[in-house]
Amino acid sequence: MEKQNRPYNLIVAGGGISGTSAAVAASRRGLKVLLVEQSSMLGGMGTGGLVTMMMTSRSWFYGIGRKLIDKMIAQGNARLIPNPAIKGFNYYPFDAEAMKRELDQLVLESGAELLLCTKIIGTEKKDGKITALHMAGVEGNRYVCADYYIDASGDGKLAALVGETVSYGDENFQTQAPTMMAYYAGIDFDKYERFLETFEDGKRAAKINMIHTLLPQAVKEGVVSQLDLHHPGVFRISEQSDVGMMNVGHVYGADCSTSRGMTEAVVRGRRMAFEYNNFYRKYIPGFENAYMTNTGSILALRETGRVTGLYETTFEDKSNYVKFPDAIMRFDGGAVSDVHAASANKEAYQAYVDLYAKREQVRTDDYATLPYRSIITPGTSNLLLAGRCVSADRKVLGQIRLMSYCFMMGEAAGVAASIAQSAQQAVWDISPTKLQTELKKNDIETI
Repeated sequence: MEKQNRPYNLIVAGGGISGTSAAVAASRRGLKVLLVEQSSMLGGMGTGGLVTMMMTSRSWFYGIGRKLIDKMIAQGNARLIPNPAIKGFNYYPFDAEAMKRELDQLVLESGAELLLCTKIIGTEKKDGKITALHMAGVEGNRYVCADYYIDASGDGKLAALVGETVSYGDENFQTQAPTMMAYYAGIDFDKYERFLETFEDGKRAAKINMIHTLLPQAVKEGVVSQLDLHHPGVFRISEQSDVGMMNVGHVYGADCSTSRGMTEAVVRGRRMAFEYNNFYRKYIPGFENAYMTNTGSILALRETGRVTGLYETTFEDKSNYVKFPDAIMRFDGGAVSDVHAASANKEAYQAYVDLYAKREQVRTDDYATLPYRSIITPGTSNLLLAGRCVSADRKVLGQIRLMSYCFMMGEAAGVAASIAQSAQQAVWDISPTKLQTELKKNDIETI
């Protein structure tokens, strides 16, 4: 195994939204950073997974992510859609290819080193510190060293490799069902909008009709193989485009913790994406000439592993709008715990509806916070967490897994690593107040 000659200050495992943000934040502050991503692109679910819809937290989405989406809007590669149901909770559809290019540019301009198509396969640890990572790349295996590490894998893979506790799903090890996202072109959106307007209650009534009338009919006729009570639907990429992002067809019963389970889910998801193309063409006005252009290069995962940190942020914390003294970001305490059901039965879907409906109780003038203790672990003094694997319960992660929050979590982790590096401290020992002050400089509000 080849040894890396140049040690780094920081290695970030995972080049999704949170990992990219972490690497950029740390590199801009002078750290020698290596960002390692196992796929061929940055952006994770937002690019490879084709989840090309960023949702934001009213007035608290700032930092690297906010600057990026504003730039993409100015370029015509993203647009703002205010949510009519929740004031200030906005949607930002964006072009996946443009996002890939922008993330590449962000990383390279920051001075961070990037390794794509490289997988972390092992670790070395001594006296509570990670001392090296074993990686497999195109040229073979090698190991690299750094002073600090960030697990932005989405799954808690690095944390698990060094012996930290990682939880998977609910008490029965069931996770939120993933989706194979797809793009469809040839959509007549004007005709589709006129169809929606024929329903007295607009889009909501149209969706109910789709779920309770048209989908059962399609299943009976063999057009779709599975009845799915949760149908987020189609989102137009741009005002001028005939392309829509289709968030339909949950892959229920998927076990994405194993290679065999992931393989089965991906194959089934691609088949379902094609089925839904046929469904929309046959039953929904405006889609008569629609055709599928591509599916995600990776499965759109909503939940896998959660690392047990020094503190697990809970749904009660969120519901009670807790302001932690070591907060690293704000998020909407009452809005959108988007915990998709693990199975297709009516009871599981109703549990989702009951939880999601709590968004109606949002206090527009208040917020919850995520504490720094939820991005550090009890057993590793030079490890930080960012993104979907942070220490929080499933109901909270149903909200903070959104890309806008992942941008801010990643930035907080990168800044924390730079503070620890400067003082040569364990990540446990840095001053939360110092971290908050530095985040404030990028307009990221904490407490």
